[in-house]
Amino acid sequence: MTIIEKLMTPSARPQKTRKPGSSTYRAIVDAAGILGSYQDVPLRFQKQWISSFLLIVVMLGLVAGLYLTVTSRTAITGREIQNLEADIIVNARINADLQTKIATLLSNHTLEERAQAEGFVQLERDGLEYLVVPGYFPSQGVKMTSPVAEPDVLSMSPEYSESLLSWIARQMETASAPLSQIR
Repeated sequence: MTIIEKLMTPSARPQKTRKPGSSTYRAIVDAAGILGSYQDVPLRFQKQWISSFLLIVVMLGLVAGLYLTVTSRTAITGREIQNLEADIIVNARINADLQTKIATLLSNHTLEERAQAEGFVQLERDGLEYLVVPGYFPSQGVKMTSPVAEPDVLSMSPEYSESLLSWIARQMETASAPLSQIR
């Protein structure tokens, strides 16, 4: 039952006892009081609706603000990632250019030109002299092949040589050993 229905039913309203000889003025004042309470009910009802509506609007505003904040942060982070990826591409190109320059500077033709510019001359076979040093034994040379490793025979450590069932059996035996001593 709503507030309005309670006010409209005469049994729910408290009855005022009338004194004999009350005036019509008193009746008019009582009727105006009842009408005032009827007029006050819609205002309370409107206030409740307005406050509820404003609460919903504020909540929607907060959710929208949170959504905009998260979206803007995501967009900024995405833009930073794109900038970093562009920097990576630029650095990769610079590295490739530098590697090309190094390869050009270390090529045989360039090194030969630079050596001739410094005054070095190409060595002829007739111009070689070998110097013998007593007590010096040269190394046997550089072996360009790696030694072949012999395949090891797979050997297990003794800790890993038992099966799960044998381990469980051994654990049960060690756990029951004190019980056999009690008997």
